[in-house]
Amino acid sequence: MLARNRVQAYRQSEVSAAIHPVKLIHMMYERILTHLHHAEEAVAEGNPRKRGENLSKAIALISELNAAINPKDESEAAAFLRGLYGAIMLELPKVAATGDVEILRQAGRYISELKKVWEETAMQESGLNRKTEAMQPSPEAAKVAPLSVSI
Repeated sequence: MLARNRVQAYRQSEVSAAIHPVKLIHMMYERILTHLHHAEEAVAEGNPRKRGENLSKAIALISELNAAINPKDESEAAAFLRGLYGAIMLELPKVAATGDVEILRQAGRYISELKKVWEETAMQESGLNRKTEAMQPSPEAAKVAPLSVSI
């Protein structure tokens, strides 16, 4: 059982390595939105386990996006993203205590807008579109680790 889990984790890492870095960030935005939606459903259902699992997953993905911002990037856009991600990560845990779905909805609006901007800029510039599931990295992108992309 444990060996099978390790093999699955290894295979998943191989698949992740083949995904274009720009597409990977887009996929992360999509997953965050899914987890926020499921967390809102869980609040309505009174299901604390489902709520907590989905909040945790959304926070983890936002944390990864935050970590993906090049630490040397001192641009206004990078500072904005760091601040926004930080604020969302600070607010989402409050839902577990308060059940305030408006926090989830506001976070969803921010992430939806970021996803839209990402689709209109980075994905188009990289020659990707929303329907592209996984692309082999271009020779230039292959030189960049997927989560060290400067946003």
